[in-house]
Amino acid sequence: MCKANCCKTYTITVTSFDVQRICKLGMQPDFAEFAPPKLLSFDPDVVLDFQDDYRGGILTFKSHPCHFLKDNRCTIHKYAPLSCRRYPYTLMNRMNGRFCPLPAELLFRIKGADLKKQPLLKELNAYKQIVKLWNKNPGKKEECLGFLLEKTNLFLGSWGDD
Repeated sequence: MCKANCCKTYTITVTSFDVQRICKLGMQPDFAEFAPPKLLSFDPDVVLDFQDDYRGGILTFKSHPCHFLKDNRCTIHKYAPLSCRRYPYTLMNRMNGRFCPLPAELLFRIKGADLKKQPLLKELNAYKQIVKLWNKNPGKKEECLGFLLEKTNLFLGSWGDD
């Protein structure tokens, strides 16, 4: 019932936690890039500053439509960004199914999101802390992803098997 319009229409924003999850599939993080923060709705607390780019950037997937979309299906759904698995619900638990066909939207209203709000909030808050650390002393853009992934590993290590 889904036409994957969100995967074709939205720029998919990700966190370093999402990149880590996808890398578990044996992929290199070359699917991610830093896009300028010009998206319609983004959280300013996830905008990264760079020495060499005054606009900063938001971590996103490189491809549009999504690189992991094949035949209108997500090929990495279990490892997909938390915001994708939470779609079409926002962090405020409101439905945002404007790209969903009516049958899919109705199904989401009955079934709910694939992921509960708490895991997303936990990772998002940790990612904001990592971004804040980077922004205190920003480096060059090409150094940023390594920094993000290193700090993400520290958080994951401290969480244990949550």
